[in-house]
Amino acid sequence: MTRQSTTCWALASLMALVLASSHLLDGPGDIDAAFDTAADAQHASSQALRDLQSSAPASARREAAARQLCAETRGAGASVRWSPEGHLICSLPNRPTPLSQHAKA
Repeated sequence: MTRQSTTCWALASLMALVLASSHLLDGPGDIDAAFDTAADAQHASSQALRDLQSSAPASARREAAARQLCAETRGAGASVRWSPEGHLICSLPNRPTPLSQHAKA
């Protein structure tokens, strides 16, 4: 084999190697991208669930303390609610007046 023939084969082999590995130069395929998106969404929802579960005991303690405070200040039937600003509002439910009291008035 001559030197020119060897160089030609080497260049052809190099070109074949580049063409054979060109799929590796592309970005992720549609299937890979779908798996990545699904994995990211699952991770986000799993993280949100863990955050919610960790905050649940603190929220339950806050609600229990609010119910106890309202019961102590307004009575046993007091209802608990929160203002948009996060302030506690204790209120008594509307109690209808018995008919016997209407007749006396």
